[in-house]
Parts: sequence; C-alpha cells; structure tokens
Amino acid sequence: MTARSAECVVGLLSFALAAGTIYLTSDGRDIAAVWPANAILLAALLDRRPGTGTGVFVAGFLANLAANVAMRGPSAGLPLYGLCNLVEIGVAARLLRPSLGEGGLLSAPSVVGRFMVVCGLVAPGLSGVGGAATAWLVYGQDFQTSFTTWLFSDGLGLLILTPFFLALLRGEYFRCFSGKDWRQHAEAAGLLLLNAVVAYGVFYLAARPMLFVLFGPVMLVSFRLGRLGTTPAVLIIAAIGAVATMDGHGPIAMVASDPREQAVLFQFFLAALLLTCLPVAAALSARGARFTSLSRNAEDLRAQRAELARLASTDALTGVLNRAAFGATAATAMQDPTGAPLSLIALDLDLFKQVNDRHGHRTGDRALIHLVSVLQTGLREQDAIGRVGGDEFLVLLPGTEFAKAEAVAARLQEALRRTPMMRDDGIPLPLAMSCGVAQHRPNMNFEDFVHVADMALYDAKRAGRRSVSAA
Repeated sequence: MTARSAECVVGLLSFALAAGTIYLTSDGRDIAAVWPANAILLAALLDRRPGTGTGVFVAGFLANLAANVAMRGPSAGLPLYGLCNLVEIGVAARLLRPSLGEGGLLSAPSVVGRFMVVCGLVAPGLSGVGGAATAWLVYGQDFQTSFTTWLFSDGLGLLILTPFFLALLRGEYFRCFSGKDWRQHAEAAGLLLLNAVVAYGVFYLAARPMLFVLFGPVMLVSFRLGRLGTTPAVLIIAAIGAVATMDGHGPIAMVASDPREQAVLFQFFLAALLLTCLPVAAALSARGARFTSLSRNAEDLRAQRAELARLASTDALTGVLNRAAFGATAATAMQDPTGAPLSLIALDLDLFKQVNDRHGHRTGDRALIHLVSVLQTGLREQDAIGRVGGDEFLVLLPGTEFAKAEAVAARLQEALRRTPMMRDDGIPLPLAMSCGVAQHRPNMNFEDFVHVADMALYDAKRAGRRSVSAA
C-alpha cells in the first residue's frame, strides 16, 4: 500500500469513528462524551518517520470536518474543533516518539507512564483549551464543563485505542497470529470471548453494580496474551459498557440517571481500568523483552564459545586441525573399543622451500591451501587432517587397513599431480608431495604413531620424492 493510499484509509477510519461517536454520544452541539477518532491519526503519525506526517494531518482535518458537518450541520466552530484535534495529535506524537521502541506504547512501565501522562493529560489538556473555548464562544457551552469533557473524552480515546491501532499498523497482530498454532489461537479467542461475556453480564444481566468483576478477566488476558491482548480486552469492555450505559443498562445507569453524569462516571471507570491494566501489560512486555534479550545473549555466548573453540583447534591458514586438536582426535580413535584398524599418513610438499624462494611466501601459503583442498576432496567425512609443521600434514584414516591406506595416499598424490595450482599471473604451478603410511598397533601412543609415519615419510623423501613409503 502506498503512502497516499494509507493516508486515505486512515482518513476514512477517522471519519467513521468521528461520525459514529458524534451520532451516539453528542446532542449535535456540545463536545462528544468519548472521542476515539484521534487515536488512529496518532497511531499513523507514530508509525511514520518524523517530518512525513503532513498527509496524515490533512486527512485527519478533512475527516474531522466532514464528520462534524455530516452529523451536526455546517457551523463556524467545526474547523476550530478540527484544528484543536490536530494540535492534540501533533503534540502527542512529538512527545511520544523519543520513547517509542519496538514494543510500541506498552513496551515498558516507563513508556506506559509517559504515554498515560502525554495522552491522558498533556495533549488533550492543550487541545481542550481551544476546544472548550470554541464550545463557549460559538455554541454557548460552559467552558469548565466543556474542558473537562474534552479532556476525559479525548484522553480516554487516545489511551484505549492508540496502542491497538499502532500495533495494527505495524503488523504486530498479523505476525503474532501467524506465529502461533491453532491451540494458541483458540486460547486467545477464548480469553477475549470470556472477557466479552463477563462484560455483557456485568452491564446487562447483573442486578447490582459489579464493575470490579471486570478487572479479573482483563488481568488474565494480560498475563496470558501480553500487551497485544490487553488493548483489545479493554476495547471490548469500553464498547459494551458504552452501548449499555447509553441504553440505560449496567452499573453506571444504576447509580446515575443524568446522561452527563453517566458519561463522567463511565470515563472514571475506564480511567481506573487503564491505570490498573496498562502498567501490568507493560511490565509483562518488558519482562518478555528481557527474557528474549537474555536468550539471545546466551545464544551469542554459545556461538562465541564455539567459535573460540574452533579457532583454538584449527590452523589459521588452512582451516584444518592444529597439532593439539589432531592429537586429541587421534587419541580418541586409538581408544576405539571395537579394535577397528587405524592408519596414519604423514605427508609434505616436495621442494616447498623452492616455491617460497622463487614465488614468494604468499604463493607458498596458497600452495598449502591448495594442498588441503585436494586432500579434503579425496577423503571421507570421518577422516581427519592436521597441520603439524610448516608444510607437513597428518591424515588420520579410521577403519582403514594398512594396504588401503597406501592406496589412499597414492590416490591423493595423483590427484595433486593432476590439479596444479594457478598462480596470480594465471600460469599453473605443478605441486607434488611425498607420503609415509603407518598402521596403529596395540599399546602405541600418539607420539609413537606419528614417529613411525614420519620415518616412512623420510624414506619416501630419500627415495626421490613424489613417492609413497610404508612402515
């Protein structure tokens, strides 16, 4: 969806919320008792980078003006109401953005505290001065009453709906839903349904005021579903309670008959519910974030330990085992209780010093790397290669008898002969190696095993290089 399309959708949602709110809660002239329309605009601003929200302001102003004209008729005060609402969301976005993290507005208790102060007092308080002045000057309403109504209605609208809309715009609900199995989906649906059933019972069926009962289901949702479940739970209660109270049902209607008094009491109830549940949701979210961070740190530490262990056991140039690690691998193989045959090949490059002297140490290093590549291509996965000297390597062949080990050495020698290394200038550089083969015998330790293979290698060197000698 393009930015312009998103702004149109936000404007349409704001218009629908504003028109519906005016129709349900206002007499057509005074300030509406509840105002959720600004929440979608604030969420859209917070979801954008600073300085890119002009379209949201324009869409919000036009939506506000259109809703007021459609529901109240043309009036000089309506554009002023729209401007006051823009001031409200602009101030709220400016103050909230610095503390906004990946977890949204309910990511931590400190973020929730800032959110509740900004959206519950500061932003609606500043816009409420202009809104109340408009209601007083244009419509003849009492300034103090209008200001109080504006403060509570706009503040509660922002507090209840902004976290929900922001999570929706960020795709958090989609990611959360797609990342769970059907049991978790069923649990979430069941908990929210329980929340709705209890709210319906409290507002429509209970013979006595029982608002306190509603706190339990919301807390249960918060603990089981986290912050993404808390906002829909509060929204469900607010919707059911608002409709029931306007129809004269529920605990609010039991204690007050005047619509204005009912609105104020309902606002106080929602404020108490938010003050209780949002900090809990934030604390749970922060705990979950810390747990995730600790888990990632533990994984990073394990990866670092594995990397350090790899570096400590491998040769930095060629990537094969160093002498200590190769010795440990050989010691384990020599203790095989099955008594399987075990062979060892000692090998080095022929005339390697001349390669370094004529072509430089860089070419010499490349020659060693090329040798290892040839060896790895011709060996099995269970075979082990170790670099034990400048150009001297050992190859451990578990489960390989002496005669087969000689054949393996000859095959590797031939593979190196057929695979010359390409120099930097593109000219092939032929390489050759000599090999000594040894068979492990009972009571032979690692040093003795290597010594026997080395002696065989020296015999191959004395025989004219490019040969295989067996001990």
